[in-house]
Amino acid sequence: MKRRSRQQNGMSIVGQGGKIALFALPSLFAAMSLHAALPQIAALPASLSFLRPVGYVLFVVGLIFSGAARVQLRRGFSQGKLVTTGVYAIVRNPIYASLTFFALPAIALMTLTWVYFVVSAFVYAGVVLFIGKEEEQLAKAFGKEYENYRARVDRLVPFKKP
Repeated sequence: MKRRSRQQNGMSIVGQGGKIALFALPSLFAAMSLHAALPQIAALPASLSFLRPVGYVLFVVGLIFSGAARVQLRRGFSQGKLVTTGVYAIVRNPIYASLTFFALPAIALMTLTWVYFVVSAFVYAGVVLFIGKEEEQLAKAFGKEYENYRARVDRLVPFKKP
């Protein structure tokens, strides 16, 4: 069995994910702690319980979006190619986008707890703070192809023009 390389063109398949995770994880731990210890403070109004099904739909969509992105990334990365089709045609960082706009808001709605919206904001901020390094590496590795891609597809917000 051929082992897939975790390095291509001087880049790791993980990219800036470790830094983004380290930045956002404290907010996740704080949210989970507040939710467990003081649920009455973390709770959204009960009148919003009709939004729970929306949370389940968002969660499934987020899983599909993230799963498709991971498959595409592994395939393209192992071949040394820039992935610009599929979910990568919708947003340049679909794994982070699925977490920010689907999974964490879904958890907030399913549990009727506002604290996971805050975690989503921290993930978004982490991407904004750290993704520039990855973008520089991609520009260096793929040149004009990446620059054209970056000009037509937003970094994190699906379907938004940069």
